[in-house]
Amino acid sequence: MRKTAMGKLAMLAAAGLIFGAASIAGAQTPPAAAPAAAPANPLPEMVNGVRKFTEVSVLIGETKFWLPSTIVVNEGDKVEITLKNQVPGAQNNQHGFAIPAYGIEKIVTAGKPEKVEFTADKAGLFVFGCQLHPGHVGGQLIVRPKS
Repeated sequence: MRKTAMGKLAMLAAAGLIFGAASIAGAQTPPAAAPAAAPANPLPEMVNGVRKFTEVSVLIGETKFWLPSTIVVNEGDKVEITLKNQVPGAQNNQHGFAIPAYGIEKIVTAGKPEKVEFTADKAGLFVFGCQLHPGHVGGQLIVRPKS
């Protein structure tokens, strides 16, 4: 699949559809449009004073992921994460969810959602993953500092 994607990218570049190749023939490249303004607050809205997320454990190919792989909150936010294990397997299929920097460890059984609640009281970048299967691809919690 990777070779196919790279081949398509090379064909587009050769056709002058990307990388501004139109200027090679002496044509003027039109000025780029101004980038769209980013939303003022890209975070989910607070619901009753809590920032809520859902993390889903899935199997893609032979690798297990928690998705979304990045959660962003502000320092001081109360955070609630609903954890759902949707990795195929036996009925008692279990995976962990841990954010070591916050002392969080949950075990999530397929078909039985769990919740994690905490206050994001320290700014920084914190990893999360499965404490039962450390080889699984984890994710990151980004806590933006108070301004």
